[in-house]
Amino acid sequence: MNRTLPSLALIACAAALAGCGSEAPIAQTAEAAAPVVQTQPGVGHIYGRWALDPAFCSADGASRVITIVEQKLDSRNYACTMTTPEVNGEGWLVTLECTGSNGAEDVTERVRFVPNEEKLELNYIDRTERNDERLVRCP
Repeated sequence: MNRTLPSLALIACAAALAGCGSEAPIAQTAEAAAPVVQTQPGVGHIYGRWALDPAFCSADGASRVITIVEQKLDSRNYACTMTTPEVNGEGWLVTLECTGSNGAEDVTERVRFVPNEEKLELNYIDRTERNDERLVRCP
């Protein structure tokens, strides 16, 4: 009997120590976990009707709405063709070739669209002043 007790204790210790040299399940889980990657909003998030103020989305302010669709941007003063959006940081970079109306001159501009839920930031890359606008989505 005295011999059995120490033998069982030795077996228990050996089993406990055997687990020390192997990788713990926590380490395996951490290695197997995929890295967290922030996904960029799809280009479709820039398309739609936008305005500087939600009040402009109504019929009374419709002339102040900016409409962005694939390869085109229309506003009160400009009708623009748009290059295919390219990923640029957190947003999408396009070149606009705009024909002016209401006395506005024709312009070519590079613009970066940064969508964020129901808002859209426009960064005018080549302008030194009035570098960005923040728009809200019209229903």
